[in-house]
Order: sequence, then structure tokens, then C-alpha cells
Amino acid sequence: MNLQQVFDQLNTVQANPAISIFVPTHRTFPDNQQDAIALKNALKELETRLSEAHDKREVQTRLEQIEKELSEHDHNYNLDTLAIFSTPESTQIFNFPFKVKPRVIIDQHFATRDILRELNSSVHYYMVIVSRMNGRLFEVFNDQLVHEFNQEDELQGLEFPLENTHLYTTSSNDRSNATKEENYIKEFLNRVDKSVQEVYKQNPLPIIVVGDERTVSFYQQVCDNPNAIVATVTNSANLEAEARLIIEEAQEQVNLYRTKLQEVAQTEINQAKSQNLLIEDLSSIYRAANEGRLDQIFIKKGYIQPANIDSATSTVELDTGTTTTDDIVDDILSTVIHHGGKAHFLDAEFLDQNANLLAKARY
Repeated sequence: MNLQQVFDQLNTVQANPAISIFVPTHRTFPDNQQDAIALKNALKELETRLSEAHDKREVQTRLEQIEKELSEHDHNYNLDTLAIFSTPESTQIFNFPFKVKPRVIIDQHFATRDILRELNSSVHYYMVIVSRMNGRLFEVFNDQLVHEFNQEDELQGLEFPLENTHLYTTSSNDRSNATKEENYIKEFLNRVDKSVQEVYKQNPLPIIVVGDERTVSFYQQVCDNPNAIVATVTNSANLEAEARLIIEEAQEQVNLYRTKLQEVAQTEINQAKSQNLLIEDLSSIYRAANEGRLDQIFIKKGYIQPANIDSATSTVELDTGTTTTDDIVDDILSTVIHHGGKAHFLDAEFLDQNANLLAKARY
């Protein structure tokens, strides 16, 4: 799943109405037996709300369109959230690998801010598992498997999982020759990498390589894009284990990579401060975002802030008893990304005390 492409596609849609439905789901049995009931309740809420503003025939048409798209949905393959995005012309169904609050939104645009927040706060990556005999490829979101590539994936290269049949067919004399064996392994790993790079070109994500030290080293040598490799794991107990176990073993390296990203962001904050480009006041950040002047924003993880916006002065007021937005942070985030800026979500330790939201101006 290319989450960036999904966001870009959905974020440009305007419709009357544009329907967004989010249903938290479960990955495993028997918990996923609840999902059909939750979906049914969400569709019932949609029917009730649509009936308040649209005639019965139109409501029925929209519900039938959505139910047609859902007719082939199998709850046994759910991830963490089932998302439905529907216009009068079409309906799209997605399984998202992250949790979203259950809700039904009827608006002129799709509700995409949950996707945007996840895009900027999570680690989405490929995991390449290599041994001298086999190659596997996972797409992973934080610590959750999104997809294990297999023969159903249409690749110009070989299909995953790949098997090094060359070593089976070589003579015993060849196998006893260390140099020849190394070359056979590197040739196989190069074939693995060709398929990995084909996937990478379609959806560029950082790569984590898992295997023993020797094989991982060989893979790094033959990889066409070594700069995409952000971490390696060389202590996996069983490279043929099910995906969740291998992913679990890799989380220490994933967390180190996440920490590295936050350290880079912290350096950006310090540089912005030294260059007098750091903005700390919420109203000033809001105005600069709307003016397209922000290069980067730095958000404390979990920070959500309802606020009242004075449209005349673009002043953000807190704790006034009235609100014009459920979350000013999402408003700013969406605007900054729209103007080509970047967002970083940081643990509290990477921000000054009491800092929740900072911004770096372009000039």
C-alpha cells in the first residue's frame, strides 16, 4: 500500500456529498467477528444522517453503491481500520494498518487528516529477509505487517519468496570452493535485489535487511540502492519464521531508526533557533502556515489542541469555552504539507520543556 498515493488521491476529491467512514477492525479470529457488526452500525448511522438532508431514493442509491463495493470484502483479511470513501460516482475501500477513531463524516471533501498524521508520525518500511538459500520481502508499518510479497504480486523480476536453486544444482566441487560459493550467493542476492528494487521504485520506502552477518554484508555489496538501507538485523533466530516473529525481532532497530529521525529533527530545531527562524507562538505558527512561510513543523506526539480561531486577526485562542476547530494541530499540519513543508512528530524528550508545537520558517 502506497499511503502517500492514497492520501494524494483522496485529498483532491470534491463531491456533494463526500462520505468518509472509519471502522476499527481486528487482524485475528475471533476478534474480527465483531467487525461485521461494527460496519453494519456505521452504515446505519450513515443512512440516518444522509436521510436528514437527502431524499430517500438518493440515500438508497448511495447505500447500494457502498454495499456493492463491500460485497467482496473479507473480514478475515482486516488490518486495524476499514476505511470507506464514497462520492456519487465511486466508492473506494481501504484496509489501513493503523487505528482510527470510529466515525462517519459527511462533507464536501474526504476526511484524510488521520492518514496525513500517520504518514508523518510512523515508520513505514520494507523488510528484506535473506539467507544463502531464500529471499523474502515484507511491507511493514511500525510493528505491523502490511503485506508479504508472494506469487500473486505482478513483478517483472522473480516472484517472492525466492529460492536459490543454483546452489542445489552446482557440483560438490563447486560447493567446496569458497570463492565460487560466495559468487553463487551474491548472484542469487542480486536477483533478490532486482525484485526488491522493482517494488521500491513503485513505492520508495526505507529498507531493513534481515539475515546473518555474512549474507547481509553480501546483500549490501550487490544492492543497487544501498542508501535506501537504513538498518540491518543479524540476530534473527529463524529466518523462515512467520512474518510477525521476524518483525518483532527487528523492532529494536526500527526504534533506533525512529530515534535517529527525531535526533535529526532536534538538530533542525536548534539550527532554526540559531538562525532566528524558529517560531514558538501558536498564533504566529498558524498565520505563517496559512501564508506558506513554514518549512518544517515539530509536533509533540499525542498533542491535540481544540481552539477558537479569530478569523479577523488569525489569532488562535485556547480555553475560551468555544471552539472553531477540534484540533488546530491538524489544521496547521494539513496547511504546511499543502505548501510543501515537512512535519516531524517527536517524543517529549526531543523538545524543550512545555513545548508542544514549534515551526521553522522558510525566511
